[in-house]
Amino acid sequence: MMKRRSDGYLTNKSINGLIAQQQKGVTIVIEHRFFGYSNPYDDLTSQSLAVLTIQQAIDDLVYFATNADLPMPGGDAVKPGQAPWVLIGGSYSGALTSWTMVK
Repeated sequence: MMKRRSDGYLTNKSINGLIAQQQKGVTIVIEHRFFGYSNPYDDLTSQSLAVLTIQQAIDDLVYFATNADLPMPGGDAVKPGQAPWVLIGGSYSGALTSWTMVK
């Protein structure tokens, strides 16, 4: 598995990981559409880039939070309706977090 720069946020060596550990939660890094491996199209034409909008990015976060069944140690699954979510970020991802919270 390829190590990414964001992997450090997933451990208890970061404030994010410490909070998750204290709250018996998990940390997840969600890749933004059109970045990394998350390109919904094979090309970058103006037609495909029409879905690269802030609203689509917000909708992606909301969809993930309301539909993800996360495997947990011991075999339990955290159902989306039972899991509180804490969104964090800095710069653009911080702005995206605040815009998502408004929705």
